[in-house]
Parts: sequence; C-alpha cells; structure tokens
Amino acid sequence: MIRYFLLVIAIFVAGAAVIVLLKPDAGYVLINYGHWVAETSLTVLVIGLALWYWLFYLAFKLFVLAIRLPGNLRERLDQRRNDRARNSFEAGLQSLFEGNWKRAEMELVRRASDHHAAHLNYIAAARAAQHQGAADRRDHYLQLAAQNKPELEFTTQLAQADLQRKRGEFEATRSSALALRARDPQHPFAVELLAESYLALGDWEPLRQLLISSAGVAALTPQRHEALLCRATVELMRIAVSDARLDRLKALWDAAGAARQHIEVVREYARGLARLNADAQALALIAQTLAQQWDGELVLLYGDLHTVDPIAQLATVEQWLGRYGEKAELLQVAGRVCLRNKLWGKARSYLEAVLQSSPTPKAYLDLARLCQETQHPEDAAKFFRQGLELATQAS
Repeated sequence: MIRYFLLVIAIFVAGAAVIVLLKPDAGYVLINYGHWVAETSLTVLVIGLALWYWLFYLAFKLFVLAIRLPGNLRERLDQRRNDRARNSFEAGLQSLFEGNWKRAEMELVRRASDHHAAHLNYIAAARAAQHQGAADRRDHYLQLAAQNKPELEFTTQLAQADLQRKRGEFEATRSSALALRARDPQHPFAVELLAESYLALGDWEPLRQLLISSAGVAALTPQRHEALLCRATVELMRIAVSDARLDRLKALWDAAGAARQHIEVVREYARGLARLNADAQALALIAQTLAQQWDGELVLLYGDLHTVDPIAQLATVEQWLGRYGEKAELLQVAGRVCLRNKLWGKARSYLEAVLQSSPTPKAYLDLARLCQETQHPEDAAKFFRQGLELATQAS
C-alpha cells in the first residue's frame, strides 16, 4: 500500500515539475486568514499538500501498527509454536514407523501441549512406550489423551485395549473390552479384542456365546470366526467329557451349527461319545462322516468301538476299503474287527498288509494277539518284540 502511495506522490511531483518547466506562469495562490496572509505558486501548493497528505498517512499507518503490534506479535508466536509442534509430531511419527521408540516418545511428548491434536501425540507416545516395556508411561499417556479430548475417550480406550493385548495383558484387555462393549455392543474392534482375550484366558463358554451373537459374526472374518468357534466348541466338549456329562456334550454338538462340518469338532465329539460309553452313537457319527469324507483318525476310533453286530461293522470297513483304497488305517481296523469275529486268516492278511505298507506298534500288537489266539507263541513273542522296538524308536 505504501509503495503505491509513494508511486502516486512521485508521479504527482513529476507532473508539477513538468508544469513549472514548460509554463512560464505556473499560477499564483493567495490565502488570507485573519491577520495571516500566505501566498505561493500553485505548483508549490500542490506539492505541499501532497507532502502533508503523505505525512498524515504515514503517521496514521504507524498509529495503527502500534495498536495492532501486540496482537500481531502474539499471532506470530502462536504460529511459530504451532509449526514447531507440527514438526515435532511429524518427526515423532517418522521415528515411530522406523522403530526408534525412544526418540519417537521424546518427540511426540515434547511439544504435545502445543499441537492442535495433542491426543494423537499421546496415543502415539503410548505405543512408543509400549514397545519399550514401559506400561506405566503408556497408561499415563493414554490418560492424558483422554483428558485432552474427552469426546474421544472411546477411541483412547480402544487404543489402550489394543496395546494391552499386544503386551499380553489379557485380563486387562478383557476388562477394557467389556467396558467398550458396554458403550457400543456392536463395535467390531471391541468384539475382536474381547474374543482374543477370551481365547488367551481360556474363557470358552463366554467366547462361544460371543461368537454365536450377531456382533461376533459381523466383527470377525469368516475364517477367523470359524476357527475360534471350533476351538471353543472342542475345548467345551473336553470339559464336558472330563465332567462325565453326556447331556452337555450332546447339547454342544447340537448348538455347534456350521462348526459341525469341521473335522476336528467331529473327532472330538466322537471321542467324547466313546469315552462316555455312547459307542452306538459314535459308530453312527463316524459312518455318516466317512460316507462324505476320509479321515484316518475317525477310522482308527471306529475300530476301537464296540458293537452288537461286529459282522456289520466289518462289512462297513470293507465297504470303505472299496471306496478309499487300501489305506493303512483301514487295513489295521479291518484286521482288528476280523479278530473280534475270530476270522483269523482274514485278520492276519489285513495286519500283514499294514506291516508291509506302514507298520505301527498297534498293528504288531494285534498280530501278536492273533498268534496267541491261534497257538503260535513264538510268532506272538516276535511280534510283541518288534512292536516294542518300533514304539521305542517312535518315542
């Protein structure tokens, strides 16, 4: 503005000078006020007025500048503090991403109070402290973040629960996640944190209840949800078996839903039925499963189960042999069932086929018992010894 004003004055003066030089009569001005009389040329008057105007304008600008000086100075200082706070925050984040935890914590905290988003400084500093194993400083920073932005307390609590989980503080994670779900039962990350804490602490029934809820289904990926639900169901089945509660075991199976398609759940349920003397139900379950897919563990379990109709049991095993081929598990179970039916020749044929393909201590034991039943003690002793040697090598 001053530059434009000076340019106008310069043009004005130059114009007046041109007038004086080009015209012999530059004009005459007489001013009479009371006893005062002033006379001058028109050119001098114009130049004088221009100079007085410029002096007045300059004085006015200096006056305005003096009034605004404190505010302008304060704004400049605030801007400088904000720039330093932003630079410190960016340097702290870069150090955090680079894994320089100590420097990151220092940079993030140093000018946090001057940053417009100080709660982000404190949350990031809490992560840096976490990596240094400083749980006290971590919790202190999270508390400062919550105090700085009360309306973002939920976000701060989420960060706290996540850091507790990563630190392995699963009881604290469970408490934090439960508090979060009390405020927002459907929040996916809160559900995930709660599920992880239940898994780590072995809270199987609460985990199962969480997973079958709509929030649990929506929060986790299908693969993760299936894996956790299967794990919880299997563990609860083991507890039911150890407590000799067949009703509880069956209730868990009925409520398993899609987890019933998972082979590990089927195995655990079949083993539980066998241990609780529900052999008929275990046989039916295994037969139904093997009609759809192969599983060697279920086949071996099938061979240990007792039935009122061993001939039908043998027929089922031989049917599987025709479907799945001469797998070692099927041959071993076929030999064992033949032993029960006292079909010595077929039993020996099946068991010797096992020894040729993939010998097991159990196959040697079954063959030794067959030799005892058929009055061949020397062969029985030999097979007992070979089975013992194989079991010793395996252990």
